Amino acid sequence: RLAFMHGHRSVLYVLPTGGGKTVIFCHIAEQAAKKGNRIAILVHRQELVDQTSKALTALGVAHGIIAAGTDMDLAYAVQVASVQTLVRRLHRIPDSFFSLLVVDEAHHAVAGSWSKVLDHYGKAKVLGVTATPERLDGRGLIDKFSAMICGPQMQELQADNYLAQCRIFAPPMNLDLSKVASRMGDYDLNQVEDQTMRPDFVGDTVAHFKKYIGDGTAIAFCTSIRHSETIAEAFKEAGISAAHLDGNMQKEERRELIKKLGTGEVRLLTSCQIISEGTDVPSVTGCLLLRPTQSLSMYLQQVGRCLRPSRGKAAAIILDHVGNVEKHGLPNQPRQWSLNAKKRSKRDKVEEVNVKTCPHCFSVVASATQTCAACGHVFQSKARKHRYSDAELVELTPDHILERQEKQAKRKAIGQARTLDELIALGASRGYKPGWAHYIFNSRQVRRYGRQQQ
Repeated sequence: RLAFMHGHRSVLYVLPTGGGKTVIFCHIAEQAAKKGNRIAILVHRQELVDQTSKALTALGVAHGIIAAGTDMDLAYAVQVASVQTLVRRLHRIPDSFFSLLVVDEAHHAVAGSWSKVLDHYGKAKVLGVTATPERLDGRGLIDKFSAMICGPQMQELQADNYLAQCRIFAPPMNLDLSKVASRMGDYDLNQVEDQTMRPDFVGDTVAHFKKYIGDGTAIAFCTSIRHSETIAEAFKEAGISAAHLDGNMQKEERRELIKKLGTGEVRLLTSCQIISEGTDVPSVTGCLLLRPTQSLSMYLQQVGRCLRPSRGKAAAIILDHVGNVEKHGLPNQPRQWSLNAKKRSKRDKVEEVNVKTCPHCFSVVASATQTCAACGHVFQSKARKHRYSDAELVELTPDHILERQEKQAKRKAIGQARTLDELIALGASRGYKPGWAHYIFNSRQVRRYGRQQQ
């Protein structure tokens, strides 16, 4: 509200998956409607239309729905709109009709249909909400939002019991991604599929589900529809009720499968992409990461599916079979978001990931951990790398995460200071002498060009 008062027309609100974004923006829509405004809440899937409508109903907010197969009734001040439907009906709704647009999963806002809707209602205020304001293609959101407000981070929500704690288990990385090509910024899933369809890989997912999730329920994130169907069949053959879900199914069928997951009638629901965002099943015990991804956003969206608290859930169980945790870090490690375009180098990614593998029991722990909680191994400053011969899942413990937060932030700030003037300004803010900035800058010149700046 303060950002809007200061003249910003478009504001982005960031809150981790499961933090309550839907309830928050439904409350804002309710308050705006009471002041005589018209509000459109934009979502991109039928499940999100249903979820938002349910939240508005719980608040007692009468609303209309703009979606395929429904009659449009603009008499309601609040409208829940499928962006794919609304973009086809722009000619039927004047460009001055809405005073506020709420954009759910706002990291999609630069995409075609979203952009057309936002441009059409160019006079309306815009509130974007997302857990992950970062796109795989590196495009920033600065063109659509002029201010970003970050809510509590995941650790804070876990400490206050708004999100469940998580236990993470991971086998030694046994997929060879070194020769897998990239496509649209992520791994070529056609090439990855062959490896994840191997009998040993499929068998491990069943065995580890039985060991760590037991009688619980889970969502499996797969590389393709064929992979998803194969995993579901393997679980059914092992006597575990499982079902495959994809976007080609009728919405009623998808709703029914998600409902059965919530009741436990289906213990494993497998999918390729369709349930990475928005699916709200608090009772689900855990998730299986079976699709490697270069996208931090996709990774956080996926693990967030099982972090909602529920009665009897001591902790969410995340089984990472594809190395995503070691690539992107623990789900609840602090992260710095930006509206600007972001192209990360390989070195940047390595510096941001703060986990390491215990060479004795294969537990993955926070980098600052001195003693492995699982086996008692004492880490040395230069631990040798060990070859892995056992595919047993091991627990990732997030001990000492906060101890590295300040150090990481300082190191990252140095990396982001590209010019000598920026380094001098950074050093001055920390009370350093100018010689510090010249030393850092000249060291970079030597590494890059073999000479110092004159």
